[in-house]
Amino acid sequence: MPTRRSNAPLSLIVGGQARAVSDGDLAHGLATGEGWAVAETWRRFAPMVLAMAERSLGSRVEAEDIGQEVFCRVFRRVKTLRDPNSLRSFVYSFAVRVVKSELRRRRVRGWLPFLWAEPVPEISARSHDVESRDLLARLYALLDRLTPRDRLVFVLRRMEAKTVEEIAETLDLSTSTVKRSMAHASGRLSTWIDADPGLSGLVRERRWGI
Repeated sequence: MPTRRSNAPLSLIVGGQARAVSDGDLAHGLATGEGWAVAETWRRFAPMVLAMAERSLGSRVEAEDIGQEVFCRVFRRVKTLRDPNSLRSFVYSFAVRVVKSELRRRRVRGWLPFLWAEPVPEISARSHDVESRDLLARLYALLDRLTPRDRLVFVLRRMEAKTVEEIAETLDLSTSTVKRSMAHASGRLSTWIDADPGLSGLVRERRWGI
């Protein structure tokens, strides 16, 4: 039976000795319907999922909704995981897929605005001054103009610091496609930013390379 003392990592008693619960142990626990595994999977991977979703969508509220959907899918599909020790990448790949689907839905809603009456997603205000929040809002408005694939590639590369190879594997693309998508996104964003003197000045001042 897994145990935890206060805030210590979850551990298993094996042969009379305690050892930390691995991702493989978690995957096995999820596959067999163990309640502790559900709770530990959320605790271990939710920060990663929520951070990626918030960076991609520009909204903490939407990120939390995405997180719920991601883990529901993970819990339903965990039995299809071939390598239990790759649970982290399994969770991350589901997060990327759900975010990509949301970006596609958002793009369709942009084409059919009369069917939806939603406010522009909020930008997280934590640890940012007014000027930084304004810059973030204007940058996310530009990201909304990219295709879902270009936006995800840009976010994963520049905000999540993923390698080209990692992005290719996660999005099921070739590395050459990822590089082209990144170049396309960067080029369009640079053009749009340069066309806005106020925004380009803020970006140069804050040294946020595109």
